[in-house]
Amino acid sequence: METPSPEKSNWIQELSNQSWNLELVVSGAAIYSTSFLPELTDTAIESYFENYQLSSSVVTQVFPLLAYSFAKSSAYLLIITFAVHFILRAFWIAIVGLRAVFPQGINYENIPNTSKSLAETYKKKFGTLDGFIIRLDRFSSQIFSIAFVLVLFSLMLALLYLLIFTGTVGIKTFFPEFYSQAKPILLIVGEVILVASLVLVLLSANEKYREHPVIGKLLMQFIDKSTWLYMGMYKPIQYINFTFASNLPRKKYYFTVSFIGLFFFGLALSIYLDKMLTHYGITHLESRNFYSTGTSEHKLTPNFYDNLRPENERIEAASIQSDVVEGAFLKLYINYSKVFDADLAKICKEPTLPDTLKRRKQRLLVDKSRLACFNQYFKIALNDSTFDSVELFFEDQGTTKGLRTYLSTEKCKIGRNTLYIKTMNVDSLPKKVWTDYVAVPFWYAKD
Repeated sequence: METPSPEKSNWIQELSNQSWNLELVVSGAAIYSTSFLPELTDTAIESYFENYQLSSSVVTQVFPLLAYSFAKSSAYLLIITFAVHFILRAFWIAIVGLRAVFPQGINYENIPNTSKSLAETYKKKFGTLDGFIIRLDRFSSQIFSIAFVLVLFSLMLALLYLLIFTGTVGIKTFFPEFYSQAKPILLIVGEVILVASLVLVLLSANEKYREHPVIGKLLMQFIDKSTWLYMGMYKPIQYINFTFASNLPRKKYYFTVSFIGLFFFGLALSIYLDKMLTHYGITHLESRNFYSTGTSEHKLTPNFYDNLRPENERIEAASIQSDVVEGAFLKLYINYSKVFDADLAKICKEPTLPDTLKRRKQRLLVDKSRLACFNQYFKIALNDSTFDSVELFFEDQGTTKGLRTYLSTEKCKIGRNTLYIKTMNVDSLPKKVWTDYVAVPFWYAKD
């Protein structure tokens, strides 16, 4: 083991004494950089729902939503921690500046309107200004170290999730049969390893089991073989962790770790529940007793209207040009998210085309066949009138890809109208059963 020379130790000590200015620069830059992370995590989960979601069932969304909630809570925790450090360091600089003006510090005997006994009480309670500066300096440096543990931990979780996600999507895409057969086995093996790991960690908290020859050996093997889960962050994280654990009192160390852990997981759970309820359109924390329960037929949802939807916001289900329609045509856009693929694959077959056809002609026939399939899958109705067939076009909105069609407003009545979109329940075939997808209310007024 390397033992630093006295010269190197003095250099390290001198460097640590002057680290506050670097801490301020890094902390300020970190606050600015991490301020983008919450928005980035929102973009990532919306991209998942749009392009990678294979099923609309709640069960399949648990892992992606958990990853999202952990990522977003990590982002908030980083912002809070770096902001607290920045404020503490700024306060420390202010106190150091005050000390430069008044080198003698606090003169307890000269505090106005204070008796000798009260001055002694103050002296015992507050101590010297130099002592406070030293304590504040140490506390600021500890906060800074904790912030970087959180950075490394968050990066570890992100890399681990990306590895699992890309691996799962890759196997599911290129080896679907192997994936369907191996999935239950891998889940069982993973659960067994997870439970065994938790049992080992709990046993290691007791010295009796920790010193046991068999359990101790298993624990060593577990630590040695599981370091890859840290995604290269094992040593940096443990350097900081071991330094805190070996120098802080046990109760203070465990309290700090427990507090950060509970705060982190509590924040992650609240973000998870909020996103899940929002994604599935479930009204929550509504303070008005008689407000909407979330039914689209009786609510103007800004996302359904081009003129009300915020700029660059993704179209979630469908959209028309305005909440008030005046023209001869209703311009309808239906978002085509990845979740439709499983249903479409059951009713759509790619046409068999002769090789003699030119490539452009082949593409035209394939697209025509796919649009015909969408016409089977979606049923569109205006009030009580159902359209037997509509002319569909593919349209790329940038953030989404979907279908565009133009519906005559000839059958619209002056005032309120409702556009209904339903999807075929493919599991009911050959009997055709339709499921409500979305309802878009609008007001019609003639030109």
